[in-house]
Amino acid sequence: MTSRADAQSFDRVAMEYERLHELQGDSLGTWLSEVLPAGGGRALDLGCGTGKHTVALAERFAHVDAVDLSGPMIDLAQARRARDNITYRQADLLDVDGRYDLVLSVATLHHVPDLRVALRHIRTLVAPGGRAVLVDTVSPRPANPRWWLYGGAVRKLLPNLVRRGPARAWEIFRLSTGAWLDHRVSDRYLNREQFERGYGEVFPTARFHNAGPHAMIWDAPADGDLR
Repeated sequence: MTSRADAQSFDRVAMEYERLHELQGDSLGTWLSEVLPAGGGRALDLGCGTGKHTVALAERFAHVDAVDLSGPMIDLAQARRARDNITYRQADLLDVDGRYDLVLSVATLHHVPDLRVALRHIRTLVAPGGRAVLVDTVSPRPANPRWWLYGGAVRKLLPNLVRRGPARAWEIFRLSTGAWLDHRVSDRYLNREQFERGYGEVFPTARFHNAGPHAMIWDAPADGDLR
């Protein structure tokens, strides 16, 4: 039997993940452009995947560090989204240190074994006057059964046929119901109330937004007082 840790690994689904997101587009792009600072010195992308949000940071910040636990995801990011001011690195987010003007994490934190430990560490990475933008999926149920996820792919097939054409619609369906479905079945989510309570305990002055997934924005005090 495949362990949850194995199922959660992106190593074997990196190409499927990249292609699926190419076909579906970036639903967060417009929202992120509105909440990211206009610019700054250093930014950090935690759980950068194949770098689709990292390049947006690179347009605003002098340098971006981007880390992900999956080697194949980092390889794809370096091959497809390399920039002179981006450093991609395979690493656990708890192994990252330093201070950043912007810390971004998208669809990553539901994978960590201890969310509170991860959030407390992320807080130490935000420079005085900097910003953390943490985005993750929330769900009324902690886990989504296979039949529910498969049914969701079926329900999207007809609208995609109309919007994207038969070839793209079928490819999205095939990718959504293959190895990527096995990965999603292993996901464990907070509901919206749990998200805001848990994140708010570590970032008491945070603001929360429904950005499709749920999002937290926190501005660190300019005086460096992180109490």
